[in-house]
Amino acid sequence: MYVSILTHSFADGYNRDFERLFGGGLERYIYQLCQVIRSLGHTPQVHQLSYYDSFHRHIEEIEVFGYSYDPQRIPDAFEEMASQAKGPLIYASCIWHPLRYSPNSLGICHGINWDRPSLPPEVKQEVALSIQHALDHLETIVSVDSHFLTFCRAVCTFYDPQKIILIPNAVDTHYFKPLESAGEETELEEHTLRKKTNNRKVHLHQSEEELEASEEERPGRIRILFPRRISLERGIIPMMLSADYLLGLYPQVEIEFAGERVQGSTVGRAFEMWMKHHPHKARILSKSYLFDEMITAYHMADIAVIPTIFSEGTSYACLEAMSCGIPVVASNVGGLNDLIQDGFNGLLVSPEESHITAALCRLIDDEDLRLQLGKQARQTALSYDEEKWKSAWKKVLIPFLR
Repeated sequence: MYVSILTHSFADGYNRDFERLFGGGLERYIYQLCQVIRSLGHTPQVHQLSYYDSFHRHIEEIEVFGYSYDPQRIPDAFEEMASQAKGPLIYASCIWHPLRYSPNSLGICHGINWDRPSLPPEVKQEVALSIQHALDHLETIVSVDSHFLTFCRAVCTFYDPQKIILIPNAVDTHYFKPLESAGEETELEEHTLRKKTNNRKVHLHQSEEELEASEEERPGRIRILFPRRISLERGIIPMMLSADYLLGLYPQVEIEFAGERVQGSTVGRAFEMWMKHHPHKARILSKSYLFDEMITAYHMADIAVIPTIFSEGTSYACLEAMSCGIPVVASNVGGLNDLIQDGFNGLLVSPEESHITAALCRLIDDEDLRLQLGKQARQTALSYDEEKWKSAWKKVLIPFLR
């Protein structure tokens, strides 16, 4: 039996690169959900919006259909996708819009994206009505964090406690693990393994001359990792402002931006210009990683920062960093509050540049605190292992697909 997942993004419709998955949390979630559906003996299909051309592709054995659409008529676009889809439907995004749901369908909320203080009250009221509509017409809604569940309980009306099922996002804790525990049992390629030399992590395949030269340039190097998309909601602006201060104050600090960007976007162009003309550009790195390459970035990092401004569920990037034993500075937005306990397994701060910078300075200056928070972060991540996520989703899907 076919099972169709309806979403606004999966293949990279932002950049017309339809042969690859866009490197975001939503896309990774849908990919993993397809694997669970397949493990139950069914065939997943993905139907998505395309900002440019309609398309039909197969990505890693998943059949993907892209639909061109009018951004002002998203409900119409989802209705068209539903009319073409096969089998039971899972609405995997945009439930904050007034979609016209097919009967007996599932929904997913990946985090509240209307949690912007400046959003007009009438817009938030419209969103609340749309969420109530989803609760009235979907069989079940799966939420990735407690933030959405609390919103629905406070704002909407429903009588079945199981109408919303909380299944937090998860991490493969056997793959994303601290460098010191990676050991011989892992099947990572050599280029993903790292060793510590003089309090810094280095590529195993570097020559001794390269190591000595780089150590002379930046003794005691500390790398801060921003493992997010280059976008407003992910906090790229406060992160760039924080980087200006940190790079000027600490000559041993370098910052890596490891995330997708939409080519030609205003934010993307501003970020590229900032990097190109920065006085410390030699210590700014930027790379988009494939899903299975991100462990390289984590193993090279000493600190991770998740400075989300709005629209956050249980962040994959935060979970992966924690699972790798890296101390995390995170903003107190959305599902990040479910993951980080301030001072125990990371530092939780207000989503503004001064607070983010102060927390990063604290970790740069205190190696013992970095190690302590990283150790506790790893222990926390074990509670979010992906096997638990798969089991929880199977309990939802098995009765749904009968």
